[in-house]
Amino acid sequence: MHSLCFHFQVNQPYILRTYRFFDINQKHDYFDIYQNNYWMHRLAERCYLPANQMLLEVIEKYGKDVAFSFSISGTTINLLNDYCPEVIESFKKLIETGRVEITGNTFSHSLAAINNKTTFVEQVKLQEELLLKTFGVKPTTFCNTEIIYSDDIGEWLFELGYKVVLTEGAKHILGWKSPCYLYCNPFQPEQKLLLRSYNLCDDITLRFSDTSWSEYPLTAEKYIGFLKGIAPDAQFINLFFDYETIGDYQTKETGIFDFFNALFTRLVESEKYNFIMPNEVLKSNVQMATLHVPWPISCSGDEKDISEWIGNELQQEAFEQLFKLEPLYLISNNEEAKKAWLRLQNALYYNFMGTKWFPQSGVKKHFEVYPSPYQAFINYMNVLNDVKLQLEK
Repeated sequence: MHSLCFHFQVNQPYILRTYRFFDINQKHDYFDIYQNNYWMHRLAERCYLPANQMLLEVIEKYGKDVAFSFSISGTTINLLNDYCPEVIESFKKLIETGRVEITGNTFSHSLAAINNKTTFVEQVKLQEELLLKTFGVKPTTFCNTEIIYSDDIGEWLFELGYKVVLTEGAKHILGWKSPCYLYCNPFQPEQKLLLRSYNLCDDITLRFSDTSWSEYPLTAEKYIGFLKGIAPDAQFINLFFDYETIGDYQTKETGIFDFFNALFTRLVESEKYNFIMPNEVLKSNVQMATLHVPWPISCSGDEKDISEWIGNELQQEAFEQLFKLEPLYLISNNEEAKKAWLRLQNALYYNFMGTKWFPQSGVKKHFEVYPSPYQAFINYMNVLNDVKLQLEK
């Protein structure tokens, strides 16, 4: 029997207003309340509310035979509280079933893990505080921004108490090995790693509505046929998705809701698959293999590296200037400017500056508000420079 781990990542950034000039004597609102309101209501209507209701009905029907997990960034929680609090209530209902786990992640879907330990740890702790306040939960497993991971990041997380981490089944790290087994950090062997089976995930996220795909249309029966191709002795099938795949990247009209409903039903009824939450891996006695990840991996492209966010000169300059402000952040008393600096760490701002095309970049930039990566960079740097002035006051 294969153990199935269905994990959904929920992240939306605060949309930046378009700024060209700043009056440093004025209080600045860097974030566009109208755009934020529009996008959160759109996502609530298309994805969050109907998808949460779908999962709730699946859990009510099958009980302990199904399980799911979510990582929900702090910025998304705050946006939902501001604009669509009914979505927060729907997540609470899912958590109350006892069949949904909320994992740890960074507060603002931050790229801090690839910069330094100090900022990353603060992001993790801020998120823990918000999850406890909002949902009354303390996470025991972790899913980093864009499932970015390395040996060092794993060690930092182990120090924070995380003994299960979700990351990518990158070919260049695994070599001949399969992502469908349990692995551990080489320096903290008690830390267990669940690796995403990205081809199976991309079949849904990227290819579900692609009429040129040889497997189109994708049905639940066909997808289970893909699962049957996994080695019989494989322990885990880890399916990690952007939650927005259900209803937004793949709209209701594509049949995505019907697909997931049918898939969950057939998986339960087949009795060949066992749904688990990530924290249940801690109870597993299966043998683990060591996985050495000397440099950061992610869910990005074929390379599975971090070039999607800091791969060009625009991104690298913005990234360098952003984290140069950390000393100012640590001593500043300007709470609004400090909040803005945390928000500016969101990975999606760097997606907007990207010039390297990946299939998933198209879905992540579906709410792109800039005509070009250069315009995204200019706007970001204008905001960042003003945040610096405000931190210095």
